[in-house]
Amino acid sequence: MSDARLVEDALAIQALFHRLLAANEKVTVAYRQNRQPLTLVHLEAERLALAMGRGEFEAWQLKAGEKVSLNLEDRGFTYEAVAPCEGHGTAEDLPCLLLGLPRSLRRTDLHRLVDFAPDADVACTFTNARSALLEGVVKGLGREGVELALRDPRQRIGDFFRMGEESTLDLPLEGNLRLVAPTKVTYLDEQKVGLCFTEQADHSLLGRYRTWLDHQQQAQAQRDRDAMIEGGGRRPVRRGSLERPAPRLWVDKDPLLLVLTEQDDFVQRMAEGLGRKFGFLSLDQISGPVRPQVQPWAGPGSADWGRLRLVIVHHRLRLASPLELTRQLSQEERCPLPILVAGPEEDLELKRLRAVEAGAVDFLAVEPFRILRVLQQLDQLLKLFA
Repeated sequence: MSDARLVEDALAIQALFHRLLAANEKVTVAYRQNRQPLTLVHLEAERLALAMGRGEFEAWQLKAGEKVSLNLEDRGFTYEAVAPCEGHGTAEDLPCLLLGLPRSLRRTDLHRLVDFAPDADVACTFTNARSALLEGVVKGLGREGVELALRDPRQRIGDFFRMGEESTLDLPLEGNLRLVAPTKVTYLDEQKVGLCFTEQADHSLLGRYRTWLDHQQQAQAQRDRDAMIEGGGRRPVRRGSLERPAPRLWVDKDPLLLVLTEQDDFVQRMAEGLGRKFGFLSLDQISGPVRPQVQPWAGPGSADWGRLRLVIVHHRLRLASPLELTRQLSQEERCPLPILVAGPEEDLELKRLRAVEAGAVDFLAVEPFRILRVLQQLDQLLKLFA
């Protein structure tokens, strides 16, 4: 059985990044004091391209040949890696950080019992110490135990389990193979519980289960390799679609605020909480000048922003960093509107300083979302720039 906690096979590593690319997922890149989630936009056999503006690349003072740290998540597993910087360039018409493909990936969630994540949900039943019969879904399987979630998302793991409690697992696998085993809770959170097999488990049955698990891992790895080869795994792989989503009008009201973000739930929260006072327009996957992408709400002239009165640059962006996009708006596009960078309130003064240095007028703390504070800050700012 291969070590599922260390990935060193080049094709398996390519397949993992291919899945991230297809899912439009981000990879967190760290270099010295800098750390930023970046969107993977292009993949070749030996190279990754992640969206990063030239200004941010220069601010990081990265040079070709230097190593950066990567953190990523795939199939519920978290990994870390080291990759060589190959400089700055362009991919898919976007400015990008170019990295060599990592030679290995190491799991960072070693407390978990999981070695294998099924491609499809596997139903099971299990009990708690109070003999309650519960319906669950397998999140992952390991040689020493399993990780489960409750089938009903309204139920909370903490209401049924405590650390160290015993549980009986009943898991149908395939054919006549059915794993019925005593287990003990070794970790839990709000969504899942880790159950470790106890010494009282049938060792013969566990042996058959582990053999089946080995075969499942090998079959999944082979499917991944086949998909890479069939899809041209050694040729450049692009994101599934480069079409930019259209701006979305959440509340048609003046004054109209433009929110640049990849998270619809953030705009929805803003619109539901502040929609009686402000209008909201959102834009995702920002590439290139912003104003032409928000027609017809922006006016026809190059300096005319039409109905828009304020821009909020959220800290979660798909193809840029918030500070880089703020610099673009204020310096390259010469946007006359007040710009706010929005994000968590931790280190508020430092974030405010960096936002202002990039060209914003202030930093808007939105996590946690305190509606009265946000309303007051937006209202005062719009009156100041009226």
